Amino acid sequence: MSSPKPTNRGIVQGSGVGPTLYIIKALSSNNLLFKYADDTNLLVPEITDVDIKDEFNNVLKWADDNCMTVNLSKTKEIVFHRPSARYSLPSVITGIEQVVSAKLLGVTFSHNLKFDEHAKNITICNQRSYLLKCLKGQGLPSKELHTVFCALIVSCILYALPAWGGLLTADLIGKIDAYLCKALRWGYNGNVKFLSELLHDADMKLFRSMLHSTHCIHQLLPPLKFIQ
Repeated sequence: MSSPKPTNRGIVQGSGVGPTLYIIKALSSNNLLFKYADDTNLLVPEITDVDIKDEFNNVLKWADDNCMTVNLSKTKEIVFHRPSARYSLPSVITGIEQVVSAKLLGVTFSHNLKFDEHAKNITICNQRSYLLKCLKGQGLPSKELHTVFCALIVSCILYALPAWGGLLTADLIGKIDAYLCKALRWGYNGNVKFLSELLHDADMKLFRSMLHSTHCIHQLLPPLKFIQ
């Protein structure tokens, strides 16, 4: 056992006051600062009255004032832009790596707003496929094997699917569908649902949830139209 150490700061996990203590306000209303637990994401548009460097320094100052530390090694900067646009990228913030893709809450975003890399991460599931192969070799019945396949593979495809599924190229859609067909031949998948069907079901599920006024993105729906 390690020797005890005194601590004079900290937040109880799951406390009601915890989220309030992590509130950070952006300097400009044009910039968006959104959080998930202690992960902070700053979105600064091309045209704004406060640039990203000043906004980032504001986050650093807030952390210092509240006795917190920003992990610069895990902090990344990504610039979203059109591939055909002719302009130079903004200079890199000192101490921050500028990347072409970054993962946000389990979804990989690329600088060109394509989700090719995210789709490839789904279809290249070597460890999970090997686990399924081992379970099949040990004699796991097909019904239980299908349950494990849904838990390990299908769940990854369904995760945030309405956000990225409609932006895939035909080639990537074909690769995901081909992987699902292979899973059927290997005996992992009991019934094949192609990506288009999975996306349709996910979109409808999200839409039905959005209809409730208490849903977090209900305000994104257009006003109701009454047809006489």
